[in-house]
Amino acid sequence: MSAPELVNGERPWAELWRGMLDEAGASAARRVQRGQALARRGAVGELSIGPGRIEAAVHEGRSHPDRVTLRCPVASDERWTEVATTLARELRFTAALLDGIVPNALAAALADEGIVLVPALEDLDTSCTCAERAALCRHVVAVHDAAAVLIGRTPTLLLRLAGRDVEHLLRDLRAPGRDGEPTGVATLDLSRGLTEAHGDLDAIDLRPAPVSDPGALLRHLGDPPFVDDALPVERLVERAAETAWRLAAGDGSDAADQEVLLAELRAQRVAGAADLAAALGRDAEEVREELDELFEAGTVMRMGSGTGARYRAAGG
Repeated sequence: MSAPELVNGERPWAELWRGMLDEAGASAARRVQRGQALARRGAVGELSIGPGRIEAAVHEGRSHPDRVTLRCPVASDERWTEVATTLARELRFTAALLDGIVPNALAAALADEGIVLVPALEDLDTSCTCAERAALCRHVVAVHDAAAVLIGRTPTLLLRLAGRDVEHLLRDLRAPGRDGEPTGVATLDLSRGLTEAHGDLDAIDLRPAPVSDPGALLRHLGDPPFVDDALPVERLVERAAETAWRLAAGDGSDAADQEVLLAELRAQRVAGAADLAAALGRDAEEVREELDELFEAGTVMRMGSGTGARYRAAGG
């Protein structure tokens, strides 16, 4: 089986899951084609993915639907708890899972611990209520293909299939270890200080990407202490994430300056260019030009004109 093409440095899980069918060989090619055609026609319904099981009904005609079950190997709770200790040493894994991503590096780390997210076809136990004798009938293929679509949209379903919901795994990653410290923290060697690198920094593979839900971590950790309403805090986190990405993507200092300007404008609610310039220690004419650009972009509202114009953040 040839490896699927990389997408943003990652192999797409839907294609990896479909790739299992390549192991069936030429003798099953016709059944695979018919099953995939069934899936494309929308014949698969009631699809569910749970620990070690994929279940669905295939409606091929007017008769009763055929019930299909695919069974996969499942790791025990004890094994997942042990593996979580290893995963917790890599903060990037927690960050990816919070964003609904299952990176190839995480799958490789799990495989090293004996947990395989995409099993071999020979490890997949299938059953169907149809009359066909082949283990890989067209109905099984249809469910397999429909599951690939679902997995492609929500890769964390692979973790559930292997025995651990992503929410449970994230709790494991935050759970205290035997010594009372968060899992993995006791393994960090900080004796040489935080500023001394233990390797070649140029060798670190950095692939920044915008986060689809910046507030996910805040919601996962729970409401901040002494805060009655966490929504404004979540909005601040979202704005900070947006600014960080703009800077990482190359918008540079102009983007940062505008964010600082908007933050000051929100703090003053309504202000003129001179007031904002005085608060920020900047030139009033430059601030006025930036405010006018933001007005044209619809980011701020403007009342009046010239040096006497007053501004307010849109939606503020």
